[in-house]
Amino acid sequence: MKINFHMLLKYAALILLCLIFPLQAISQELKPIKLQLKWLHQFQFAGYYAAKEKGFYIDAGFDVEILQGNALNPPVDNVLKGKADFGVTGSDILNSFIINKPVVVVSVIFQHSPYIFMTLADKRINSPSDLAGKTIMVSEDQGGRLLKALLLEEGIPIDSVKIINHSWQVQDLIKGRVDAQSAYISVEPQLLRKMGHEVSIINPINYGIDFYGDLLFTTVDMANNHAQTVEKFNEASLKGWQYAMSHPEELAEYILGLPGVKSRGITKEQLLYEAKEMKKLILPELVEIGHMNPGRWENMLSNYKQLGLADKNSTIEGLLFVSPNTKKLQYFDYLLYVIGGAGLLFIVILTGTWQLRKQVVKRTSDLQKEIMNRTKAEQRLEIAIEAAGLSIWSRDLDTNTLIYDQNWFRHQGIDPDIFLEHDKLIESIHPDDQEDVKLATAALRKGKNQYNKLTYRVRTTHGDWKWFLSFSKMTNSDGSGTGNIVIGSILDIDFIKRKEIELQEITKELLKKNNELEKFAYITSHNLRAPVVNLISLAEMQQETNLSQGMQDEIRQNIHECVRQLDNTLNDLVEIVASKSGKSAKSEDLELQTELSIIMKTIDKQIKSSGAKIEVNFPQGLKIQFPRHYLHSILINLFTNAIKYKSKERKLVISLKTRESKDFTQLFFSDNGIGIDLDRYGNKIFGLYQRFHSNIEGKGLGLYIIKSQIEAMDGKIEVESLPDVGTTFCIYFKKQRNALA
Repeated sequence: MKINFHMLLKYAALILLCLIFPLQAISQELKPIKLQLKWLHQFQFAGYYAAKEKGFYIDAGFDVEILQGNALNPPVDNVLKGKADFGVTGSDILNSFIINKPVVVVSVIFQHSPYIFMTLADKRINSPSDLAGKTIMVSEDQGGRLLKALLLEEGIPIDSVKIINHSWQVQDLIKGRVDAQSAYISVEPQLLRKMGHEVSIINPINYGIDFYGDLLFTTVDMANNHAQTVEKFNEASLKGWQYAMSHPEELAEYILGLPGVKSRGITKEQLLYEAKEMKKLILPELVEIGHMNPGRWENMLSNYKQLGLADKNSTIEGLLFVSPNTKKLQYFDYLLYVIGGAGLLFIVILTGTWQLRKQVVKRTSDLQKEIMNRTKAEQRLEIAIEAAGLSIWSRDLDTNTLIYDQNWFRHQGIDPDIFLEHDKLIESIHPDDQEDVKLATAALRKGKNQYNKLTYRVRTTHGDWKWFLSFSKMTNSDGSGTGNIVIGSILDIDFIKRKEIELQEITKELLKKNNELEKFAYITSHNLRAPVVNLISLAEMQQETNLSQGMQDEIRQNIHECVRQLDNTLNDLVEIVASKSGKSAKSEDLELQTELSIIMKTIDKQIKSSGAKIEVNFPQGLKIQFPRHYLHSILINLFTNAIKYKSKERKLVISLKTRESKDFTQLFFSDNGIGIDLDRYGNKIFGLYQRFHSNIEGKGLGLYIIKSQIEAMDGKIEVESLPDVGTTFCIYFKKQRNALA
């Protein structure tokens, strides 16, 4: 029988086509996925656009539809109702989880929350305390809890603020319908600046409220029953974010082509500004995009509990998505342990008892030799440790068993019992050092760091503070780098540290003196030389014998003028020297309200003649440590300047208020006068003989002397000013503390 090879070839090709095309059809079937954004199209969601446009979603097997969000389409509600498979929202999702809504966080994009509270500069709302009695526009599911946490953290009653629902219109702020509104730091402030408005921003991060920002989430059902889909969708999205943050120009052009973007007046410049600000929130160079730390979620929940926003029994268990690959690795580890144990048992059985006995005898002999060698080594080590003044310790975290030298602590003047419990040890450490020790210890115990090196102060039994240097490492009973045993050493460095602090103080004083010498050189060369040169010339002219009477009178008059200039300059020098002699100035315990009353009586006539209104907002009994004559000089200078440079268009209002920080008492002195152009004069404002309004008489010494007096007492001064709006000086009075403490 002859075989028709031509026909056979056709049949083979036909079969091959039948096999290939069904496989291609199957491979091209894409699973439909809907992603619900939290707002309208903008650079905020660039990573998801990039994942779709660059085919990352298709490569993962998905046909993704990206849905715009708005005030009527909250992402959490839409995802829970099945209108979308995934959603984009902020850390407010913790609110939904606390009230048992079935949500799961897949990954975090913004490492810091973009929410800020924005107001116009002329409203003079610069801190959370200024929000009391004001109307604030905010959405409950987009920044609402953040606002409440900020108010409670700052001790401001929530009912002292009027909160209304967000209209998402900046015109409400411009037209004065509200005093402040929540906003994205990357969008709305720049929009207002483009419209010609000065913006003031209250950022919760500056007040210790640091939450996550935009994140990707889904439902519990999707995470449990379709974990592979969640993992692939997340991986494709993160690829999109990596691409978007590396190609902002390309993504900005793409976003401009999306529906409704150009009609909202959004420009490429705005999108690129948004991208630049987002980079500060995403931190792609420091943190892997999508990374989320369970410990940070725990801290956020802890903040909620402390502020009364969550039940004390609430946990984050079930909030964070765990990928199938991670679970498989965990199961694989368990399997390896089981297989290893079974294999070891099998080997022991095969070895036989006679070989085991022989090895035990040999091992016993070796151990006896090793014990002898270790005993000798330990004796040498004890001598070396004692000579070095070190103390060696170890703590078993499972049993809380501690091994340490109590006599060493007694010798240092420290109660050895404080070392028995970790919490007691933390309480005995200086308050300024406690947080560093807590963070370093937590990082060591969680395995984030292999070791730590710390310098801190411990209270002695005599009540003073002593400096120590400690080194700690996490290990295991088998000596490996991870485990449940902390070993460490501690060294007395009190003498060295005190000398170091003394050296720093001496260096600081030398730098200050050097700066003063430079200023004196400047004054000598510029303010003394000119009249001296003139006097020499006039004296030479006076020696001429053929001068007329009129010329002689003119020479005498010029000599008198030069002497007057020299006298003024020398008086200025005396005043400057007095302002800089901080070492001789003695600080006193001054009640600010009492001293202000004395000063206002001193210049009562000037205040009344100017028609000024004085507004004072000091806490009852507020005191500062400062030389009385310095304080009087500073406040009198500020008052007289405010009166001298008041506006002719409005009644003069002078406002004084204070704020406490860790190291300083801040005094804000504000007026609504003619102001100073800081863009033009900002680097000269505290200089010698600097004047900024030629039509008003003055020497240009006042602000220089104020700054000198404040810095002489380790304080500082800052200024904010706008022409024809007013000026605010912020004075930082240093809180008195022992340098060695």
